[in-house]
This record gives sequence, C-alpha cells and structure tokens, in this order.
Amino acid sequence: MKKALLVLIVGVMAFTSNAQNKVKERDITDKTWKLVINVDEELEEAKKEAEEEDSFLGEVIVNSVSGLVSGLLDELEIYMEFRANGEVKVTVEAFGEREIEYSEWSIDNRGRLRISDTDRFQTDDEDYWMLEDGVLVSFEDDGELNENVYLVKIE
Repeated sequence: MKKALLVLIVGVMAFTSNAQNKVKERDITDKTWKLVINVDEELEEAKKEAEEEDSFLGEVIVNSVSGLVSGLLDELEIYMEFRANGEVKVTVEAFGEREIEYSEWSIDNRGRLRISDTDRFQTDDEDYWMLEDGVLVSFEDDGELNENVYLVKIE
C-alpha cells in the first residue's frame, strides 16, 4: 500500500511539474519579456526531408532559406512589457533600428494570456500563452504547443 501511494504521489508531482499554469496579472506586469523564435529544429527537419526525398533542388532551397532566416532572426529582437492597464509595450529592434508599438493584452477566465496584434507582431487570433516553469509558452487554440515560440522574462 505504501509503495502504491508513493508511486501515486510521484506521478502526480511529475504531472503537475510539466503542466501549464494559469497566467496571473502579477506574474507578467511590470516585467520585460523577450520573444524567442527557434526555427533551427524546423529547418533541420526540412533538410532531412529533402535528403530523404533525394532532391538536390530541395536541399539547395532549404539550405539557402535556412541561412537567410537564421541571419534575419539573429538581427531581430522583440521585447514586451505588460502594463497593469491592459496595455503592452512592444519594442522591436532590428538592423540597428528600434521601433515601439503598443497593443492590448488580457487574461481570459481560464488563465490564458491573449495578446492583440500590432503592425510588427502578429499571432493567430486563437493563439494564447500559458506559464510553464516561468516561461510564457505559446499554444494554438486547439491546445497544441508551439514549441518554437516563447517569451522569457528579462531580469
């Protein structure tokens, strides 16, 4: 009985440690968050597919695009500062230039953060963000995790 209880407790702890947490206003306001876009995994998968299909042209295109995309992302930084009044300040830095835009954010009754689009930052209207180990992770409305896009808190 003790072993069964111990296994149950460990299982519950493991499940809750990987679960997404509801976003609370105090978790995000008056803090700066940096948007991370990780396309390396997707590009590697595209390269493998081109190699498996034995497509020389496909490999050339993927290699060209991957270099271009990586170079552009190296020059792009997006920061978000969530304010208590429901406003979010979006700072975009690219190629030595800085632009600041303002948008709106809200937390729905299920604890999901929703960020409205700006001219430079756009998401699907159905996308939302949840906290996972102190990181805001992006989800599609069907609950599918977007592993390649997330926000990290800047201290």
